[in-house]
Amino acid sequence: MLAARGVNLGRLPLAGGPDAFAASFDGDMTRPPRPGRTDLMRLLPGPAGRGGYRRLEPRPGEIHVWRDDLAPSAVPRRGRLGVPVLVLAQLSDTHVMDHQSPARAEQLDRYADLDLTSDPSVSVGCYRPQEPFTTHVVDAMVRSVNSCAAGPVSGAPVDLAVVTGDVTDNCQSNEARNAMALFGGGQATPDSGSPERYEGVAESGDARYWHPGGEIADLPRTNHGFPTLPGVLDAARRPFRCLGLGIPWFSVHGNHDSHVQGTLPATGTLSHVGTGRWKLVTPAADLDPLDVLTRLTHGDAAVLARLAAGRGQQVTPDPERRHATREEWVGLHLRAGGSPIGHGYTARNLVEETAYYAFDAGPRVRCIVLDTVNEHGGWQGSLDRNQLAWLSAELERSAGRLVVLMSHHPLETLVNDREPDGERRVLADELVALLLAHPCVVLWLNGHVHEHRVTPVRRTDGTGGFWQVTTASHIDWPQQSRIVELLEADDGAITVACTVLDTAAPVRPTNAGTPLALASLSRELSANCWQSRAAIVAGGAGAGGRGDRNVLLAVPPPARRASAGRPLHRHRSRRVAM
Repeated sequence: MLAARGVNLGRLPLAGGPDAFAASFDGDMTRPPRPGRTDLMRLLPGPAGRGGYRRLEPRPGEIHVWRDDLAPSAVPRRGRLGVPVLVLAQLSDTHVMDHQSPARAEQLDRYADLDLTSDPSVSVGCYRPQEPFTTHVVDAMVRSVNSCAAGPVSGAPVDLAVVTGDVTDNCQSNEARNAMALFGGGQATPDSGSPERYEGVAESGDARYWHPGGEIADLPRTNHGFPTLPGVLDAARRPFRCLGLGIPWFSVHGNHDSHVQGTLPATGTLSHVGTGRWKLVTPAADLDPLDVLTRLTHGDAAVLARLAAGRGQQVTPDPERRHATREEWVGLHLRAGGSPIGHGYTARNLVEETAYYAFDAGPRVRCIVLDTVNEHGGWQGSLDRNQLAWLSAELERSAGRLVVLMSHHPLETLVNDREPDGERRVLADELVALLLAHPCVVLWLNGHVHEHRVTPVRRTDGTGGFWQVTTASHIDWPQQSRIVELLEADDGAITVACTVLDTAAPVRPTNAGTPLALASLSRELSANCWQSRAAIVAGGAGAGGRGDRNVLLAVPPPARRASAGRPLHRHRSRRVAM
């Protein structure tokens, strides 16, 4: 349960005052405070304008809420939460995207438009108007993490960052290389195909897509108040230099890093679609959307024949759009900039064709990274038997420490039992039973669902459990990450402090065309996506609830976490090591 009390850990006043936030697309902008920690300042949709379009406005920060679901008798003690044993930044679902790729399925997203469905809960997720700006959003988040010198609660330096999967959008080589530049430093090249012109759906003539140049009377501008911004697509295609993360960073394998559109294994003819010259834009009039979406959900590649009947357009073939295999994915990390070498992956992953690993974050904490992607297809997750055996051995070796689990899929989405060879996959119930049998597990970080969620996973005997912290995406509203801090008190009680982080992009976009300005535009567009705008304005959608954002999560002391086993020894130094 969520305790009905807030803990203010020294929130600072907003800089600049309420008159410092006037802004417009024409560049007439004063200097508002830079977004970042949401305990200092939040961004929320303002009043509705033409077509219901809302600009973002700064609001007072959101103080941390104490949650005692796993330790009902725990009491927050200001200044006495314990000694920090790990501080990390969690980014998730960055979806670094080649938005002009022929391998994308934007045409299906219209079936979640409110005028084409009677069910407002339907979500497809194949198209968003902000998709040309994914590289710029990630760059702005890297800058925000770099500027966060210390944990908001503990004041200790940030030790490391982890990207919990769906680093790329469509498992393409050019997307993966851009991601390595964004996190490791180097040049990002958002453009693909023709170097002379834009070739994506934003200039396709299909009125369902936002056409920022104003070439047609599209529905986003006509019905939903989206802006006309000539030249913005050219600005989005320009290469730019990336600083990269200034701290060690680690990577997690997600379904979009493996499968076409996060669902279909890139085998047979599907492995060549991205490098071709034909991009589908509009579905055939007689297409059965329910049948197609069901087939995609189950990873059925036969659905491509139905999609091919729609209208398309010629694009410039680009060999750099080729599918990035798991071997290439690991290899790119081994060559990427920043530290540590491989960013979690090692030569052993190449030899064994795996994408799971573990590392020490100082003497107290063992981080275990799972690969929850089902190689046989489907967008939901599961594990194979070999990985389960490896995980069990890792947990046994970590019995005297604190274990932080990291994966792409959260527990409730580990339901993908697709296995053509007959070997039974490891699903949620079996995995959680193993984890709860090991009291060393205190935290599980993941993403996938594009929403902030914080969930207790309890033992039935009342001896605690662990917290699952799910973080929202960088492609959908609210485009945020987290700072996560583990603090240990003298009696062994653990507090997990989570603070949501905005990108470093300005509150409102300007016409400057810089990466930060484009990231600001992306965030505003994401808040106005017509399929989810009502939920966003109501305070929901990807932002989650009050108890899913800035929180202090109590974990009981060792004596209450386990009735047997050696005590957990506390150490004060922190160091990341493989």
